[in-house]
Amino acid sequence: MGEVRPLPFRAIIVMLGAAALLSGCGNPDYVTDRDGVLRLELGDPEYSITPGRIRVSSGKIKIIARNAGTLTHNVRVEEVNEEEGATAKVFASTQTMQPGESAPSIEIRLFPGEYRLVCSIGNHENLGQYAELEVTDAGEAQ
Repeated sequence: MGEVRPLPFRAIIVMLGAAALLSGCGNPDYVTDRDGVLRLELGDPEYSITPGRIRVSSGKIKIIARNAGTLTHNVRVEEVNEEEGATAKVFASTQTMQPGESAPSIEIRLFPGEYRLVCSIGNHENLGQYAELEVTDAGEAQ
């Protein structure tokens, strides 16, 4: 019987990268929320809001956020504004959470459109701590 050798580190990295590409990482599909409650998790050092793309029906929406990272974070709901230098309209914001904490839930009413969920602390948004929120006509989210 032949000797079993471990895979070289480089081969393992290549296989993990291929698996990520095949699984759709980098361009995830929208997660459709069906109960009007957005359950968000904020993390670092990757500066993420999970899920990263959410679709929900218009109306009253409840946001529950948990800080799974090692730094302070929050969640702010703002309009999508493509104009350079323009200030985005802010619709709501959670309290700032310490590591391991959850913010008190917030409820807002949103109309159909595109929104962003961002961490407004320091440069966290610029580091990638944001998510896309698509609000559709009631009953249209699929």
